[in-house]
Amino acid sequence: MDFSTITVNNATGAELSYLDSGAPSRTCYTTIFAVHGMIFTNAIFSKIVDIATTHGIRFVAINRRAFPGSTAYTTEELDAITSPNSSQAEKNAFLEARGHEIATFIDTFIQEFDLPPLSADGTCGGVAILGWSIGSSHAAAAVGSSLTLPSDVRARLGRYLRSLIFYEAAPMIIGLPPPRQSWLPLTDDQLPRESRLKAFAQWATSFFDHGDLSTRDLDQLSWVVASPNHTPTFFTFGADTLSAITTFDDSVAGVDVPYTLYLSDQLSAVYRKAFFSKEVADGFPHLKRCFLCGDKTGAFGIAGLWAVQDDERLFGGWTKIEYKLAEGINHFVSSTSLYTSRKD
Repeated sequence: MDFSTITVNNATGAELSYLDSGAPSRTCYTTIFAVHGMIFTNAIFSKIVDIATTHGIRFVAINRRAFPGSTAYTTEELDAITSPNSSQAEKNAFLEARGHEIATFIDTFIQEFDLPPLSADGTCGGVAILGWSIGSSHAAAAVGSSLTLPSDVRARLGRYLRSLIFYEAAPMIIGLPPPRQSWLPLTDDQLPRESRLKAFAQWATSFFDHGDLSTRDLDQLSWVVASPNHTPTFFTFGADTLSAITTFDDSVAGVDVPYTLYLSDQLSAVYRKAFFSKEVADGFPHLKRCFLCGDKTGAFGIAGLWAVQDDERLFGGWTKIEYKLAEGINHFVSSTSLYTSRKD
């Protein structure tokens, strides 16, 4: 697949690749910048990219560092997230840099393609950042690390940024303690290490039959066993499509596991700044925050939504986070679930 790229660090030459739907026919439109999850690259958004303009949206799917077309991590960067002995300063710098890369990408794209700003009545224009799964941590870092961006970049993003959307961010992805019920193929020592990424991809794309979600009881969630009534999305793609939308390279996708284990303090800090810091919020006066989740997804997604709700009670009060539980949807972003959430 051919990608376009944008340089996000002039000093190092680091680039992020992307897919772009192009502009819709209308003059005033909103642009969604999407950051993919683990294993599945930005190509997972291809179908959404293909139909975005018919919904009056411009959709840009960014590949994170090390994923196809984007610059690989340096040895020093890898050490910061794969070594339990890396310093807090090194971890802080790593996550801040990832946030700055996403923010710089968006700022550069705004200028290069002359994106329409947010309209006076807020009905169109501006940009939204969508983080899917582990991509939510990078989306949060873009907003949560904004205070250390160059002033002109921060000011421009402040005029444009309208929405920050988390699509099924598990608690550990945003640095919160995993519930005691948690189970993941990625961290199961009984599974051969070389099988864990593929096992996770198959399991995470399943559908799950949960109990009464209105109780907000973690024991009502199906943490391990998938539903027999639905085929996991993984098995609907076919070999050629899977090859195009995934990477099981342990040096690429596998890096996300220690990232969530060793950077929990940093992940929780940027998430809480993005969602609950008044100082950050002052720089983004138009920003709305949303947590989108399917009711047939893995328990991790629903637990993440509940965890953010709990945090809002602790740290919010002034916040108005929107929570959406989409009926019949699993962990995979669908055009239906995404475009029904685009009104903000």
